[in-house]
Amino acid sequence: MPSSTHNQINNSDFSKDDFNYTSILIDNNWVLINDIKTRKTIYRFHKNNVLSITKNNIISKGEWHYVNAEFIRITSDDEINIIKIMFRENHLLTLDIDRKSKNLAVFVNESKSDTPLDSQDSIRRFLHSRYINKAKDIIYTHEYYYIEKSKEYGPFTSKELIDKANNNLISSQCFIRETNESNYNKRLRIEDLIKAI
Repeated sequence: MPSSTHNQINNSDFSKDDFNYTSILIDNNWVLINDIKTRKTIYRFHKNNVLSITKNNIISKGEWHYVNAEFIRITSDDEINIIKIMFRENHLLTLDIDRKSKNLAVFVNESKSDTPLDSQDSIRRFLHSRYINKAKDIIYTHEYYYIEKSKEYGPFTSKELIDKANNNLISSQCFIRETNESNYNKRLRIEDLIKAI
């Protein structure tokens, strides 16, 4: 592991109770994206502060400890590294392992995938599906007014409007407007929501 900041730190300085993202970090397989073309590297953070690093099926052990909400300490090969950690939702993680190079180590949570992530293509497909699903979730919860026979109703979530249209309670041809808009000039219809999802 590249060297970063070296400090002698006492384990008793940290409280694991403060570590509010352990449920995301711990007991998941974090696959390093940076070198997936040449090898598969998995970091696995265990509850007992053991860190397993698997490179092409060869496992080495280290230790990890909570420093604060932005930093963890990793001890590996007799080196102590204070590393900046950042989550991008519960399936992406960045570690600033070598701050001199300003290159982040980017990890994807393989435990959230139905299939192994062993190539750029498999990672790309996984991330694409995650963001498509997130976009759909945003669309589903977004609220709109709709107009039917010159009368306005709402606001309703996209899901509620789609369900009403699918159950023939309202026409999918009804115009809709977002809650922050004052008119229907965009000419959006419920059927546009159905097509988007």
